[in-house]
Amino acid sequence: MINKFFISLLFLTVCISGQQPVRFMIFADTHYYSPSPNFEESMLYELTMEAINQQVDFVFLAGDLALSDHSEKNDRDSILADWEFVLDTLYANEIRLYTCRGNNDVNSQTSWQTLFSGIYSMPDNGPLEEKYYTYSLEFENFLFIALDEYTLYERVNQLWLDEQLLNNTKPFVLVAGHEPAFKLLHSNCLGAYPEERNIFWHSLLQNNGLIYFCGHDHFYDHTVISDEDGDPYNDMHQIIVGTGGGGIHPDSEYNGDNGEWTPVRIFHEGSYGYVLVEVSEENIQTTWRHRVGKNVFEDGGDTYTYIVTSVEGDVNSSDYYLSQNYPNPFNPTTVIRYSLSVNSFVSLKVYDVLGREIKTLVNKEQTAGSYEELFTINDEPLTSGVYFYQLKAGDYINTRKMLLIK
Repeated sequence: MINKFFISLLFLTVCISGQQPVRFMIFADTHYYSPSPNFEESMLYELTMEAINQQVDFVFLAGDLALSDHSEKNDRDSILADWEFVLDTLYANEIRLYTCRGNNDVNSQTSWQTLFSGIYSMPDNGPLEEKYYTYSLEFENFLFIALDEYTLYERVNQLWLDEQLLNNTKPFVLVAGHEPAFKLLHSNCLGAYPEERNIFWHSLLQNNGLIYFCGHDHFYDHTVISDEDGDPYNDMHQIIVGTGGGGIHPDSEYNGDNGEWTPVRIFHEGSYGYVLVEVSEENIQTTWRHRVGKNVFEDGGDTYTYIVTSVEGDVNSSDYYLSQNYPNPFNPTTVIRYSLSVNSFVSLKVYDVLGREIKTLVNKEQTAGSYEELFTINDEPLTSGVYFYQLKAGDYINTRKMLLIK
C-alpha cells in the first residue's frame, strides 16, 4: 500500500512544472431533456458545447442518461440520435465521454449497448459481471474509478474495488457512482445498506480517496464526511452533481444512517450546471459552475483545491528543508524554520483551513542558508483551530499544519 497523505483543503494556486493538468467535467441526471427536433434547447446540448468551450480532456456522466428502452421506437431512435450527436461532437473535439449507470438506465440495456460500442465503449477492465459498467481509468498521477451500483442494488463490487486500491500506485483516487453514499434526499442510496457502505467508505479513506462524485439527487451539494476527530486530513468529500437536466429537487437533510461519520455541508445550490475538475501534479481543484443563462455557465461560488503532501517518508529534498513550527500548538507566537542549500526565490505563506491567505512571511530571493520566521497572531483576528504554512522554493513545495489554541 502506498503512503498515506495529508489532504489540506485550500483556496490557492500551486505553481506546477512538468505535466499539463488533466481537466474534466462531471454531472449526472440528464433525463427529461427534450428529444429532437428540440435537442438544441436541452441542457445536454448546452453541457456538450460547454465541454468544448472548456477544452476538457473528458466528460464523466454519473448516471441517469435515461436512454429508455420503454419509449416508443420513434422517440427512442430520436433520443439515441441525440446521444450519437453528443458522442460524435465530443470525439471530433478530442473529448471522450465516460459514464456509469443510474437507476433510470438499468432497463435500457439494449440502447446502452447500442450507443456505447466500438470507439465509444467504456473500458473493459471491470469485474466480469459488470464489464463496461464498472471500470477504472489511470492517468499520470490519479486513479479514476467508475462504479455500477445496480448489479447489486445500492451496493458496489467491494472485492474488485479492494483489488484496484491495493494495486494502485497513484497519489490521488477519485471515485464516481450514481447514488450518494450518504443519504440526502433519496433514501434509495448506498446508505440503504449501511454496513456495506461503511466498508466501502473505509476502503477509500485508507487508500488515498479524496472525493466521491454522484448524482441521483437533482441539485449540487458539496459535503465533507467528517469523523469528528479534529483532523480534517482524514476525511473524504461527497459531491452530488445531479444537475444535468432533470427537474431540480428540493433540499433535504443528511438524516440517514451515517455510521461513525457526520456529514458537514460546505455548499448547496438547486441549479443546473457541472463540476470542473483540474488535476495537476500536486493538487486537485473542483469548481462548481452553474447555469446563469442559455449556454452561459459561471463559477457558482464553491471552489476547492485538495493539496497533498506525504506524511510518511521524507518530503524534503536534498536542497530544501521545512521544519515543524515550534511551539505547536501555539499562542500567540510560533517560529517556522527552513533551510536552502542553493540560492532560490522563496515564498512562505500562512493559510486558514479554507485556504484563505492569512499572511505572507517571505516572498523574495534568498541565498543558501538556514532561516527562521516569526508568526504572531497579535495583528490577526484569528480563532482557535488548524492553520497551514507553505514553503515554495524552486520546484519544491511543502505544506505543514499548525494548531492555534486561544
